[in-house]
Amino acid sequence: TYGLRSSEIVSLTLDDIHWRKGIIAIRQRKTDNQLELPLTEAVSDVLIDYLKKGRPHLPYREVFLRIRAPHGRLKPTAVSEVFQNQARKSGLNIPYQGPHCLRHSYAVHLLRQGTSVKVIGDVLGHRDAESTCVYLRLAIDDLRNVALDVPDCQEENIHLDVALLDNLFPAKSIRRIKSEMPLQSFLAEEITTYLKLHHSLGKLYRIETTVLHSLDAFLAIQCSEAKELDGNIFNKWCNTFAELTSTVKRNRMRIARSFCLYRRRFSPQTFIPDMMNFPANHAQYIPYIFSSTDIGRILRAARQLPVSPQSPLRSEVVRLAIILLFTSGLRRSELLRLTIGDYHPDESTLSIRSTKFHKERIIPISATTDFELRTYLKSRQKLVAPMNESAPIIWNKNRGVDGRGYTGMGLSRNIRLLCASLQILTPKGIPPRIHDIRHSFAVNALLRWYHNNEDVLAKLPQLSTYMGHVSIVSTQCYLPFVEPLRSAANSRFEQKYGSLITDVVKAANNNRLSFQVSEVSNEEK
Repeated sequence: TYGLRSSEIVSLTLDDIHWRKGIIAIRQRKTDNQLELPLTEAVSDVLIDYLKKGRPHLPYREVFLRIRAPHGRLKPTAVSEVFQNQARKSGLNIPYQGPHCLRHSYAVHLLRQGTSVKVIGDVLGHRDAESTCVYLRLAIDDLRNVALDVPDCQEENIHLDVALLDNLFPAKSIRRIKSEMPLQSFLAEEITTYLKLHHSLGKLYRIETTVLHSLDAFLAIQCSEAKELDGNIFNKWCNTFAELTSTVKRNRMRIARSFCLYRRRFSPQTFIPDMMNFPANHAQYIPYIFSSTDIGRILRAARQLPVSPQSPLRSEVVRLAIILLFTSGLRRSELLRLTIGDYHPDESTLSIRSTKFHKERIIPISATTDFELRTYLKSRQKLVAPMNESAPIIWNKNRGVDGRGYTGMGLSRNIRLLCASLQILTPKGIPPRIHDIRHSFAVNALLRWYHNNEDVLAKLPQLSTYMGHVSIVSTQCYLPFVEPLRSAANSRFEQKYGSLITDVVKAANNNRLSFQVSEVSNEEK
């Protein structure tokens, strides 16, 4: 009923129940806060019945006491034992038979009733929304209204100009650092030990590995006579990637600085780069938000993509990739790693594996997306393409009959061609990024809830879970305050409070008019 912790149950005293005020005062041991909750009629009846018939007559102020010897106060583990015993008797298939799942269930029930995350957090006694989101990991059925439908396009005059891609600005690419060369500098042993330490902690450390290999190669080739890393050598190394953006440059310098801090543990005289001399992060990228009309036009133009020996299903594959990106909000890496075994046609769901932060999730797809995916698999089967469970969904024939999955650059090139042909360009005159489609999914999902007059705050945890985020804070980065959202929010505010504002303005005008009349009458007198 209240979503209390086991420790809060056993520490509840008779003095915490205020019968006349109709409240229960909970002293939260975890946060040391005082939480007051309303005493409902159902709970008060159960408490009265327990105090009269079930509670032992012992000189303790705690509400719940041990019935069996030794008599006295309960421990939090007693609540777990009782719950597990009742769960076994019920015959329910509860994977984790702990009473804390009742607290999670309480939060989910409130969310399904339309309660905002802020109110749920207040009732649970949380200090911030991020703590509350941990309790809102929803079931698949709760996420079905998050997925978008496949947009349709009625425009007939759509022509795809394949040669247009050659005249576009090249897409920005970061020069990759190769880490195949063995470590050769005087830091080789320390770099190896440093990387082994972090790998043993479960970190991939791919970027850190390549950056430190770059530093080692520079020291071995450019500064072969150096015996220690100092400020001059560090600045010369930084000049080797001066053409990169300030954010990428700063990140590489930060990785080197972390390694220097590790070295200082063993050598106090180690040089530490000053972060005050690091370049500042560049301004945050403003994503291009695709509308449903834009995506519909792109899907219609995708049908005109010419086939090639390496990609006999080029139009179908690119079209399906855009559909999954827009209707399900997948990351590019998640899309390219999808296999046929990850699609579950009976439940219309996709299993997203090996994703960011090593998380996995199952997401339901809309009925229109499910239809497009089934149609694509039928076309693929007619082509006698590989249909085993490990075969990639976004497939081409680049490596023989079995083929392989599309690369990120290959998929980006096709989408850039489609956007350029339809003149869907950013203010800089270049096609949007693939990742902008993920931003567009979040914004369009929010717009749909606004138009359907649903409680947006109650829906945000569902959007966060669907997109694979740890908390709503990460999801907010995908929700720029663009014009469609601004208009929808203004309309919602006007519907709810417009009449109130109108009454206030009328009252102010009437007061001003009466004041002017009184001034005129005073002048006449």
